[in-house]
Amino acid sequence: MSEISDNDINQLLKRAFENTEAKSLQVIFDKRLEEYGITKTKVCTILSIDKDTLNDLITGTAKQPNLINVLKLSEFLEIDLKEIVSTILSNQTAENIGAIEKAKKASFIAKNFDLKKLKSLGFFSDTENIDAVTDRILSFFGYDNVFDYKSSLMYPLFSKTKRTFTDKMKDFWVKSAYQCFSVMSNPNDYDREALKDILVKIKPYSQDVERGLVTVCKALYNVGVTVIVQTQLPTTQVRGGTFIVNGKPCIVLTDLNKKYTTIWLTLIHEIHHVLYDLKTIENTTFHLTGDPDLFLIEEKADDFAIEYFCGLDRFRYITPHIHNEYLVSKFAKEIEVHPSFIYTSFQHFQNSLNNQNFYGAFKQYFPDYYLAIENLNPVTWKENSISEIATNLKSIFELNQK
Repeated sequence: MSEISDNDINQLLKRAFENTEAKSLQVIFDKRLEEYGITKTKVCTILSIDKDTLNDLITGTAKQPNLINVLKLSEFLEIDLKEIVSTILSNQTAENIGAIEKAKKASFIAKNFDLKKLKSLGFFSDTENIDAVTDRILSFFGYDNVFDYKSSLMYPLFSKTKRTFTDKMKDFWVKSAYQCFSVMSNPNDYDREALKDILVKIKPYSQDVERGLVTVCKALYNVGVTVIVQTQLPTTQVRGGTFIVNGKPCIVLTDLNKKYTTIWLTLIHEIHHVLYDLKTIENTTFHLTGDPDLFLIEEKADDFAIEYFCGLDRFRYITPHIHNEYLVSKFAKEIEVHPSFIYTSFQHFQNSLNNQNFYGAFKQYFPDYYLAIENLNPVTWKENSISEIATNLKSIFELNQK
């Protein structure tokens, strides 16, 4: 007797909805009585099923068939379990079939979405009404069927039978980003040489807190690299990510740690991945910064980013003067970075070289991180749809674009 898989259930329900003709159990049952030379009463004794229950099963009128009884009948009639279930389902009322489908959707949603946390973020307004939850998922992602969520992006690195709350939130974050990039569909070809030219010019824009980041992201968009910002989701520790969508590199930034310099460092980190790790990332469609580094490509990107703004030699130069605000500001202007990068470099190297924690120091010199990402319309999970998000972002990146 073969098992019934998840896909089998989908097909069985589809056949039931379409009213596909199924072989009559009554005809098969009568044939078995004739072959075995026994009566219906004898069958009831053999199967330990009362006469009315057996009659409801073979006539297809059982409202909620008992699984054990279905299995018994399957063995007696020598019919594959899938076939007998299909036949029983085809005789169910539309109301019962709808209830089965609704239960399947509810189970799928519970397995794949952290309803409690997503509600706390404002993504769901009501998690008790399964129809409302389903409609919200469909409208946000633009799916025709809620089960499309499972097949929208397959990636082996995080494929697990048992989904943890962290996995669910990470999956949600990843699939939201991927869908957004797909809908945006950057029309510009990816130009690696042009990206390298832009990279050497990015640093001075860090001095413009409010417009610098969006200006850089517009330039990146023009050379085929799309950048979006998604706010961090609870239980995830993702700083950013590099995706390959429609053959083009895409970058996601988050507000993890809510620190101005972290946003910029993550951008440079991800650009390093785009320039040097695309072949590795192609194997899994994306790479998340902050996840276990299976390919050992994180350390190089981290070092590159910190060196880009204020590396080890500059750290050693400014360290004796780190508490002199005037000298730090003057030095920052000389190397064309925002002063907060000098303090970040000091914090980083003091920790890595001297095992001293200065991460709580110099807070007054760090600008509000949100000023940098506000003009990039960061995804807050309260938006109506990814289509709406993508449209707004394209209007930002393609404004005045030739």
